[in-house]
This record gives sequence, C-alpha cells and structure tokens, in this order.
Amino acid sequence: MTSHQSIPLYRDGRHYDAMNLDIVADIPFYLEEAKRAGGPVLELACGTGRLAIPIAQSGIEIVGLDLTPSMLAHAREKAKRAGVVIELIEGDCRSFALGRNFSLIFMGFNSMQHLHDPASLAGLFACVRQHLADGGRFVFDVFNPKLSLLARQPSERKHERDYEDPDGKGTISFDHAVRYDDASQVAHIGCYFTRRGAAGEERDFRVEELNMRCFYPQELDLLVRSQGFTMLAKFGNFERKVFTSGDPKQIVVCSKL
Repeated sequence: MTSHQSIPLYRDGRHYDAMNLDIVADIPFYLEEAKRAGGPVLELACGTGRLAIPIAQSGIEIVGLDLTPSMLAHAREKAKRAGVVIELIEGDCRSFALGRNFSLIFMGFNSMQHLHDPASLAGLFACVRQHLADGGRFVFDVFNPKLSLLARQPSERKHERDYEDPDGKGTISFDHAVRYDDASQVAHIGCYFTRRGAAGEERDFRVEELNMRCFYPQELDLLVRSQGFTMLAKFGNFERKVFTSGDPKQIVVCSKL
C-alpha cells in the first residue's frame, strides 16, 4: 500500500454497505470495548461508519479516520440520518497527527491487512502509541490465515454472497479467487461482480483486486511486542473465546508499554 493508494473496492459506500449488510458480529464487541474505555474513541479505517455510528449512538465520543473520501462522505450521510455527530477525518493511519489522546483506538474488519510492508506497520503503531492515553487500549482484528484457502488454484472462483444493487438494477453476485504470494505473505484476491438483471441476464460488470497481507499467529504476537505494546488478550472470535488453533480470527487487545 503506497502513501495515497485507495482501495478500488471501497469507491462506493452504498455498494460496500449493501455487500456487507450481514456483517454484524463485531458490532457488540467493539461497542463493549468503547463502553469499557468510556471515550474518547478513535476508529482507524472507519469506512462508512458501520462500527462508529452504533458507538456514537451509545453516547460515547468517537472520531473516525479513513483514507477514502467517498467512504467518509457516505459515513457523514449515515451519521446525519442516525442523528449523531461524529468527527470524520480524511487521513492515513500510518501518518496522522490529531493533537489529542484517546482511551481506545481500534482498527476493525481486517483493515490492518491492507498494510503490507514493515514501514507501514511501524508507522501505524507509532501513530497509535502517540495518540493513546496512558492506560488506554489498542484493539484490532485480522484473519487467522487459512492454508486451504491460500492453496486454492488462482483460476478457482468461489461464490461469496449476493446483494441488491443500491440503484435498483437487480441482484449483484460477488465471487472471488485467490492468488497467494508466499514471499510477501499477500493474498491477491480477485473480486468478480456479476449483475443479474430483471430479464435474467448475467455479466461480469466489475473485476477488481483486493490485496490482503496475512499475519500468522506467532508473527502477529511478535509484531505487537516489537512495536512497544504488550498483549492483554487475544481472542479467536467476537464472543471473546481465547485464541486457539483453527479459530477464524485474531482479535488483539493491547496497550503501550
């Protein structure tokens, strides 16, 4: 990920929300973390406010930072409809300076996996450390790499989900294929969007690539420690199950040393 690279998949917040409408398991978890912290809260890679808005609705002050203007614009519209005020800032999670501290900083929905190189990760943790209040927590989640998924043939497309076109132009089918680069530990995910119209016709109308860095469990633990943080907890799902082999997620709760 370069300094001002935006992810094409995130160009339209309406499609993003429609595609992820059923992703709700993480909302109670991050809401509980925000209530425990009591505010103020900073969400990095806040996107369309899927997590920030419920936190604001609970009465906790939250600031959202994201690199993509179109996602922030949609988040502002949603926040207005929800009747909440959220400061939404366009910025890079690797190089921001807000001039204040937060009792909780979090980065949800695998967003840290968009950072592929050591310099980007070091920049992220340095900014978090600079903005985290004494006794505050940094919480983030990433996938636990699934070797059977990474070993798939790049030509093998798998159906992920269907969603309704926000412009009313039919149902959109989302498929993906994976090409894994084991030298960089980056999964290059081909995203195929097919629109099924009223007449039943189907065609790929958009093909994009989403590049996600994989973090293996012991590597992730070492990364946290090497950046001046101590691991307080690590969960395998959003129900706070202690992380063990085979869990789908790595959810880290840490604080600065």
